[in-house]
Amino acid sequence: MTWTDTDLKAYKVLAACCLGNLASGFPVNSFGTVLLYVVSYLREEHGSDVRSSGVSFVPIMCTIILSVTMFTGSLLEYLLGYTWSLIGVSAVFIASLMLNFVALNNFGAIVVIYCILGYCEGVLLVTFLSTAMEWFPRKRGLAAGVSALGSGFSGFVFSAIQSAFINPWNHVPDHAPYQGYPDEKYFSQKDLLKRVPQSFLIVSAVSCVLLSIAITLVSRPTEDEKNQLVGSKLKLINSDPLLIEADYQPLKMVKSLHFWIFFIVFGLGRCDFIFMNSLSKVFGESFINNDHFLATTGAIGGLMNGCGRFAWGSLSDILGIQKTLMIQTGTLTLLMFSFYATKLGGQAMYFVWVSAIIFTSAGGFSLLPAAAMTFFGNKNSKLKIGFLYVSQGVGALLQGFLMLGWHIILQWKGIMNIFGLCSLLAFLFSCLLHFVLKTVQEERMKVLSKFTRVQPFSE
Repeated sequence: MTWTDTDLKAYKVLAACCLGNLASGFPVNSFGTVLLYVVSYLREEHGSDVRSSGVSFVPIMCTIILSVTMFTGSLLEYLLGYTWSLIGVSAVFIASLMLNFVALNNFGAIVVIYCILGYCEGVLLVTFLSTAMEWFPRKRGLAAGVSALGSGFSGFVFSAIQSAFINPWNHVPDHAPYQGYPDEKYFSQKDLLKRVPQSFLIVSAVSCVLLSIAITLVSRPTEDEKNQLVGSKLKLINSDPLLIEADYQPLKMVKSLHFWIFFIVFGLGRCDFIFMNSLSKVFGESFINNDHFLATTGAIGGLMNGCGRFAWGSLSDILGIQKTLMIQTGTLTLLMFSFYATKLGGQAMYFVWVSAIIFTSAGGFSLLPAAAMTFFGNKNSKLKIGFLYVSQGVGALLQGFLMLGWHIILQWKGIMNIFGLCSLLAFLFSCLLHFVLKTVQEERMKVLSKFTRVQPFSE
């Protein structure tokens, strides 16, 4: 098989998109690992009475802002151009990360900074995702999976860096300030706490280097390159029997029934991921007295996050998006309903379940953009992905409402059952999606049958 220059460039850009998402994925994917360190720092060093359940909304807030403002990436690209919009947003992102060094003494300042980080991450994410899928028009699941893999791996990379720097002594939380809640513990060790602000400078430096490399290598395909990619032997036709290759106008897209079913499935599926990202370590601290083990579990969870995005995206190219969604949401339902049992099963069971839940729930990050471009077309791809990504913000709002103090009222078992129910609903809607898409495809085939020649991919 002959590799053309366009094929080689496509894989180079795909690697750059993965690297860019790795650099910008810190706010949402890594905050859960350092949450307890940050809360302990605020309490011990600055006399704050903030609790873990209160600070856990920070990555939720990032997700909401990321989701509802992602479509503005199209506007920035229109005003500044592709490359300069990436440079500008990346510069703001790095500067905001560095500000954490001086802002950790004020909880309000942390919230403002993470609002900015969430916006920047959203714009960078949709840009890298849409670019990767444009270079792989017949393997969108794979392209989305590899690109999103970088964002997933950010949890693994940055969690490992920060945990190793902040707590090399393997200190465990030793201060339980609230009577009646003996499992709610915080760090009080001064040598650990003084390293928390410094860790954000290290993260800033690493992100700056990675984003610089990514921006240097990434670009959109030209019209000639698009034509070559569609006919390339390296790209296989999506085997989805319900493939709907049509360019919907954004207004028509949001009026379609299958858009809203996708919206519900991805929104409900997001809840479990944010719960694991925000409070899985806090839950583990309630019965595991080994901070290095929990940090390692979080780092491996980050690795599973990346692997899950790649694996589920690749599977969708084989089975189709709808069938893949059914398998993903069904598996997630079983895992979430049984997660509380890890308190009885001990460290080994906790490790396996955390890894499995993160691996499974991460699939939505590659399936969502692939669904947006497969079922609604290539034109205005950033806008369409952004509209569908609003579901992630709605899911984050729902999850934040459930989590904000409710894990204290309902206790861990109750809140995990609620999130299991969310996964079950997502599974049922993904089953409904099969019949809706079949109807839409039949209607589309009636229209296409009027033409003697059908273009398989829209420009």
